[in-house]
Amino acid sequence: MTYYYSAPQRNYNHPAVTQVTIDSIVAGKGRIFESIASTIEQNLNHTKNPFLLALDGYLGNDWEIIIEALRVLLNGKQIKVKALNVFSCYKKPAEIDKIILPYLECDPYFGRVFDGQIEQFIDAEKLEAIQNTLDNYRQKCNRTPSKVVICYGVGSAIQPLREYFDQIIYFDLTREELFNRSAEYPIACLGSKRDQFPVHKNLKRFCYIDSMVLDKHKKNVLKEIDWYIDSNNMDELKIMPRATYEEILSATAREPIVVKQLYYPVVWGGDWQKKIKKLPNSIPNSGQGSIVPNENSVEVLLDKFIIEIPFQNLMWLEPKSILGDNAYQITNGRFPLSYFYDDEIVGGNMAIQVHPDDRYIKHNFNEPMRQDESYYILQTGLGAKTYLGLKENADLNEFQKEAILSEKEKKPFNYEKYVDSLNTVPGDFLLIPAGTVHASGKNQVVVEIDWVNTVYTPGYTFHIYDYIRPDLDRTNRAMHIGHAFNVIKEDRRTDWVRKNLKQKPQLLRKGHAWAEYIIGRREDILFEVHRLEFQKRINDRTDPERTFQALTLVEGESILIQSVDNPEVQCRLEFPDTLIIPACFGKYTIFNLAKKSCKVVKAMVRT
Repeated sequence: MTYYYSAPQRNYNHPAVTQVTIDSIVAGKGRIFESIASTIEQNLNHTKNPFLLALDGYLGNDWEIIIEALRVLLNGKQIKVKALNVFSCYKKPAEIDKIILPYLECDPYFGRVFDGQIEQFIDAEKLEAIQNTLDNYRQKCNRTPSKVVICYGVGSAIQPLREYFDQIIYFDLTREELFNRSAEYPIACLGSKRDQFPVHKNLKRFCYIDSMVLDKHKKNVLKEIDWYIDSNNMDELKIMPRATYEEILSATAREPIVVKQLYYPVVWGGDWQKKIKKLPNSIPNSGQGSIVPNENSVEVLLDKFIIEIPFQNLMWLEPKSILGDNAYQITNGRFPLSYFYDDEIVGGNMAIQVHPDDRYIKHNFNEPMRQDESYYILQTGLGAKTYLGLKENADLNEFQKEAILSEKEKKPFNYEKYVDSLNTVPGDFLLIPAGTVHASGKNQVVVEIDWVNTVYTPGYTFHIYDYIRPDLDRTNRAMHIGHAFNVIKEDRRTDWVRKNLKQKPQLLRKGHAWAEYIIGRREDILFEVHRLEFQKRINDRTDPERTFQALTLVEGESILIQSVDNPEVQCRLEFPDTLIIPACFGKYTIFNLAKKSCKVVKAMVRT
């Protein structure tokens, strides 16, 4: 069983790091555990004192396998092991529920962002018992040689314990791997039993509570670790010193960044992407591909090593290098854009929907960013259209009444009486500011470029009508009619939409066989979108004081992005993929690698 899918052939990041850095990486489960055991043995021989070690990491690691492998190796070296499972310090599930339920039960569909810390899930008395144990080993060090104490599990290096340890190792996982592991063998949310709240079936709990706690803790502890482990493949673990981990990320942040795209089936999905990306036959459809800052990862190829690190780790370490100074201030250091590849070729319509503005999203869900969207029409089939805005004579009260009745009685209604639509062709670009009713229609592929980086990674898509169809699991899809009609902006009707949201491209600059156009810019949307059109090549640049650029190849086969100042720094981009040009990158040239002309969509923060 799989929750997320990824393409078998992918583009990797190739950061420029030294050979010394590469040589400091150790790969393979057996070699890594032997390396850890040898480090412990050397320290014991040198100091003659007990060695205190923290094995911390993200939710989803099999800690018992890890600790047992180390115990066997250390016992073979005549080193006694005292293991302390930090999970024994967690409060009982009922106590944790008292803390978190107000954040989950405040809304039937969504939640409220938990602003607490992992320490709130820890029982103070049980934690003190572990502190006393660690104190005892420190005080009796001369009488207990050849002894290692290992504190392991999620949160083992929390602040109250961190000062005790000689070394801290962090086992990291991507969201993709966590959810896929849980789908195969359920992984419980923090402080829960395995048969309760597996993360892949409780996205609300994970996003609003667990991810906040896990990510805050990880962000802090990564500054203090001695070793970082990519544990996405237990048979091919990779360990590296913190300096190596940080050098890899810093180098990655200074070159074009390829974010690993994830795919998943949706009820309205088609198979266009499935064929292009050669996705497995087991996936029902390739309805949506996504690049979401909180979910996706970067894959780094260094000689023979492929190292996978969550994209948010990169943002934590190098936010200004990537975003640029102005964009950093506007976004509070968060990467603001998410990309969704909506595939409806031989599929169905998306739900009629609307998104909230910043005031509504902050007041109701404690989220920091509003949700604005845009559609670039990539591919169309027969009868392709996009629903956008209300019709001029639509009665909003009647619309709401019919939507409520449809949900209650499970009967269809004539939504086209209220919602306007436009026939769409490849190359059309539509802006969708918060409060605008919309939906992508069947028989088209849309690249969504969205201003959204919410804790709740599905985002705040308030469904009004979804054609009375069941979801892939045969359950009824949730409607959010109350929220939707709270945020709909009534003036977004036919005439206004066609004047403001489908803009005529404006020529920005041109040369021989190349040009750049502004295809979407509004004062109430914090990003803008351009299109680069060229036969052979085009030059561009980023500015470290302003903003990054995100490039999507929307027409053409393949392009090469090359630094002007450092021509050896280059990255290839295939149709219809997206990459990030960090603000610090500077001047670059895009080369067309095929005979047909190219079109590249460029999105950036409006500074």
